[in-house]
Amino acid sequence: MIKSKYLENLIDALTILPGIGRKSAQRMAFELLNSNPEKSLHLSKELTNIDSKISKCKICGLFMDIEEVEQQTNESCHVCERQNRDTSIICIVGSASDVYVIDESTSYNGYYFVLQGNLSPIDGKGPAEIGLDRLDKRLTNKNIKELILATSSTIEGEATAHYIKNIASEKGINVSRLAFGLPINGEIGFLDNETISHAFNERKII
Repeated sequence: MIKSKYLENLIDALTILPGIGRKSAQRMAFELLNSNPEKSLHLSKELTNIDSKISKCKICGLFMDIEEVEQQTNESCHVCERQNRDTSIICIVGSASDVYVIDESTSYNGYYFVLQGNLSPIDGKGPAEIGLDRLDKRLTNKNIKELILATSSTIEGEATAHYIKNIASEKGINVSRLAFGLPINGEIGFLDNETISHAFNERKII
């Protein structure tokens, strides 16, 4: 039995990380306590920077440094600012990390929109919580012709894709879904570049 309430608090805090249960969090906590204090302080500082130094792109939702935001007049990120982007296409992803995976694996040159996860009523994640209200506003742009749904193929991902399809259909926007190569219950962030590239290029209208 752990007697230290501060150690207990640290273990509980570590369990918010994906795939980390209590036993794994406990091992991580002990490792931090046994490591060089400078390393622990460095980790603490970087965690503090999450709120004080990192912001989100107002257009796509990709993470960016606050210093970069202050230098941009429209608070857009380096991805949205690239030249020769196709403004008529938006790729919808469930995580900011998926943007980098797709960018590295395909020749896609449109814009992105990062959701804050997938719809999950049991976890309290409704349309507003994952950013679908912002997406709805963005789709008022008459120039948008197609949405590419790159959400995961989990049950929650499929439900999110269906919800987005309904929003787009009301506005007369075509919707396509990543096709061949994506396994059922697969997460984009864990797939290899060739699989993602094939799925991306073989997308189809739904």
